[in-house]
Amino acid sequence: MVELGHFAEAFLEAAPDAVLAVDDSGEIILVNMQAELLLGYGRQELWGQPLESLLAEPDALTRRSVGPHSVELLAQRRDGNKVPVEVSLAPVTIDKRPYTIAILRDLTERRRLEENLHYLSTHDSLTGLANRLAFDEALHRLDESGPHPVGVLMVDLDELKRVNDEQGHAAGDAMLRRVAEVLRSTFRADDVVARIGGDEFAVLTSGRDAHSVDALGTRLADAVLQHNRELDATPLRLSIGVAVAQSGNSIASALQDADARMYSMKRLHQGR
Repeated sequence: MVELGHFAEAFLEAAPDAVLAVDDSGEIILVNMQAELLLGYGRQELWGQPLESLLAEPDALTRRSVGPHSVELLAQRRDGNKVPVEVSLAPVTIDKRPYTIAILRDLTERRRLEENLHYLSTHDSLTGLANRLAFDEALHRLDESGPHPVGVLMVDLDELKRVNDEQGHAAGDAMLRRVAEVLRSTFRADDVVARIGGDEFAVLTSGRDAHSVDALGTRLADAVLQHNRELDATPLRLSIGVAVAQSGNSIASALQDADARMYSMKRLHQGR
């Protein structure tokens, strides 16, 4: 362990980030309290360990030349868990001997906030389904790389305005959440199920031919009937339109076809 003056020792222990020093062989010779807390080791356990042994991705560090820089890696905790960290390295020379100061900043909270912001930006706050932005991004991605064919379903919740007017928006919101539940139970986890408007939903399901997509439309209609039988609430009634984009054909064009078929069913419902 390197000997420190009282001021330097207090400064090191007060640092908000984990600080470690390694010698020219890469072994840890200095540790502060935050490093113990972050990595779950006592400092005596850390002394003499190679710094790279504490990183879940050691090669990412060794590929970079030693100098002032930062890289985001995963640190390996004593309990086996991995924690995202930003590692900053800086060379120092003390008594003509080279050392490297490594500062590890815990990114757990920042990553959590980033993931939360990403979720909020790509999901509908009421239903938890993908929103229009995420749907459009998925549409363009599937258009470019498939796999084709890509099935498209357009779904409209009939009479939402009437329910909002007669029972209040809370009742309408409850119906929208119920539609989301039915859609989630009907489609695969990797299908893109989105709320793209007030009472409109859309689904992208890749690798489905026309027969499979027609069967999905029927399955969705059956799921709505089953949902209505099981729940003593205002029945759901959905207008559904389906279409398929074959390889080389635009998914946006299939979306228009499905939308037209959905509105045809909606007009039939209104006529009734």
